[in-house]
Amino acid sequence: MALGNLSAPTTREASSALMRQTFIAPMLLPVCCVCGLIRDEAGSSPDRERWVTPRTYRTTHGVNPADFPLTHTYCLKCFTKAQETTRQYFRDIGMSP
Repeated sequence: MALGNLSAPTTREASSALMRQTFIAPMLLPVCCVCGLIRDEAGSSPDRERWVTPRTYRTTHGVNPADFPLTHTYCLKCFTKAQETTRQYFRDIGMSP
């Protein structure tokens, strides 16, 4: 499959009257690979990420997250847990990470 075929609409308009702002659809939707929360970058400050459920994302933006290609990442909570698990593993086998 060619990369050029993986395109999504760049703008969508929310269906509800309260959300008439134009929504810029992401090319890839960042989803935590552990808990499944979606990073919602719309309206948040760059130094603070907002992680929401797929239902909240659909309600907020008026689009279905399942319609977008996903990229997997970690939310801060799951990343911290994974990092600590990795550190503990290396401690248990006698190596420093």
